[in-house]
Amino acid sequence: MSVLPSLSSLPPTPDDRLTEIGDQLLESLEALVDRNRSLRATGAAAPSDLIAAEVAQHLAVARSALSRIPRLR
Repeated sequence: MSVLPSLSSLPPTPDDRLTEIGDQLLESLEALVDRNRSLRATGAAAPSDLIAAEVAQHLAVARSALSRIPRLR
């Protein structure tokens, strides 16, 4: 029996977290674009201030997550 931890049980590295945060942000923004394109196709576009507010929220979530990652010095 091996005493080494399996790869799946290792904690995520800062690079892993950066990749995850970037992926989540891109997926959220892509979903926002898709929703607004489908609304526009039906003739009901979302107001630009609502779109801007949602983008700002996604950016705030990403910034908050990034601020919790230890920085290498």
